[in-house]
Amino acid sequence: MEQKLEEMSAFFNARSATYDVVHTNGIDGGLESKKIPGEFLPEHCENLLDLGIGTGLELETVFRRFPEICVTGVDCSSEMLALLRKKYPDRNLELHQMSYFDYDFGTRRFDAAMTVMTLHHYTHAVKTELYRRILTALRPGGVYVECDFMIPPGEVPDPQAVEDSLFAEYARLKREQGLSDREEYHFDTPCTEENQIKMLRAAGFINVREVWRKGSTVVLVAEKPKGTSQ
Repeated sequence: MEQKLEEMSAFFNARSATYDVVHTNGIDGGLESKKIPGEFLPEHCENLLDLGIGTGLELETVFRRFPEICVTGVDCSSEMLALLRKKYPDRNLELHQMSYFDYDFGTRRFDAAMTVMTLHHYTHAVKTELYRRILTALRPGGVYVECDFMIPPGEVPDPQAVEDSLFAEYARLKREQGLSDREEYHFDTPCTEENQIKMLRAAGFINVREVWRKGSTVVLVAEKPKGTSQ
């Protein structure tokens, strides 16, 4: 049966109750992958921007390292944010139920930013612009950590061909189902790891590097230059 695309927030709201178990059992690296990003936040991190925060699977490591940290989380799913609040009722959380494309990140507000398994739905142009906004939101020397599905070298004969086919299939499904380009729909379009690194560099990040990988689950770390005026 051909996949029927679902609006993004509706997709995650409908799966919120089982998401933690089903999601972690279904990805390379499982729950371990959620514990890695927090290990690469900078020392003395006080303010973290977490985009697509969901139920906060990645926050266990963050709060272990930084019990007093203020986490600004943005997510389109009201149900997942409600579960997050129940998990961490006593933590310093500032949560916003909206698309992170609509949230004003501000300028030099955060020591670090993080995305975990959320950006594999978007095009190069959309992600590169988001990375520029994240860069602006970070203080000089700040760190961005991304954990996501990627097509790493060596996993398939032609990673770029796989990426291209996924974007083509998504475009076909939207066209045949009469869906608007103005809405977000759930469909996985991971990019090659090489392209991810290029996008981050194009946005102005430096020292972009892979720090962990299991199968198609990759963690990248990037830094904002310390001397930037941005």
